[in-house]
Amino acid sequence: MNLPQASQKARTRNGFTLPELLLVIVISTVIFAFAVPVGLNFYRHQLVDDTSRMLVESLRRAHSSAISGKADSAFGVRVFSASNTFVLFQGESYAGRNTTEDEVIDFPSSISITGSSTEVVFSKIYGTSTVNETWSVSFDSITSNISINSQGLVELE
Repeated sequence: MNLPQASQKARTRNGFTLPELLLVIVISTVIFAFAVPVGLNFYRHQLVDDTSRMLVESLRRAHSSAISGKADSAFGVRVFSASNTFVLFQGESYAGRNTTEDEVIDFPSSISITGSSTEVVFSKIYGTSTVNETWSVSFDSITSNISINSQGLVELE
């Protein structure tokens, strides 16, 4: 009559106990607590990098268009922090530009772009710029700098 004992042993517990379930929850919470700040920091860095690269690309395109004599005109870039855009334009200034040639580029509202001026114009043929400064692209404490010199050289620092 050992048969009932064998069936009792075969019916051992299935599933998890409460301590096992609590241990899994605690481990998951600890992993989540460390992963979220790292992920958010990576996201912030990525936004700053992407915006910096888009701005540098626009500045270099303006410089290249001015040097090549495209449309026999100067080209420039103007930053509008309030509307989170920058504009690549054709003309001696943003106010006197050819509006049909504007290229408007949006950037995230969490990003700020600062500098002593908001506009850079590259002269036709020579490509010299109207400014000699550094623009900062920032998100909280994460910052990337873009330097523009009077010779028209644009560098991402």
